[in-house]
Amino acid sequence: MKSYLSYDKYRDLGGPEMDYAAFTLAQFSAAARVDRMTFGRVQHMETVPEEVEMCVFSLMQVESKLGVVAQTENPVVTSFSTDGYQETYGNVQNTSDANRTMDDMVKHYLYGVKDDYGTPLLYRGCEA
Repeated sequence: MKSYLSYDKYRDLGGPEMDYAAFTLAQFSAAARVDRMTFGRVQHMETVPEEVEMCVFSLMQVESKLGVVAQTENPVVTSFSTDGYQETYGNVQNTSDANRTMDDMVKHYLYGVKDDYGTPLLYRGCEA
């Protein structure tokens, strides 16, 4: 699979500290979402558009906080009560809401972006 965002670019954009192995996994996951929604069109492009790089960067940030793996490894307490003491930490999306949010991000970033042949990356019709 083609990398859509380099580790150096990720760091230049101010991404949170992440070792290279963790970056590779997060970038792969974000790129897979982009590929799913663009039918792999970016894979065949000569150069990765800046919009795709920004999209992958943003997806990595959201995935690290709201994604399935993040919610499994670090469940967030939204309510706690013991002996009259109660805490609520926030409103956490469930995984289907998080997935919908990330899919909407892809649509936002890649709307109107075209591949090397002039086909919009998000085009869902058939190609002749």
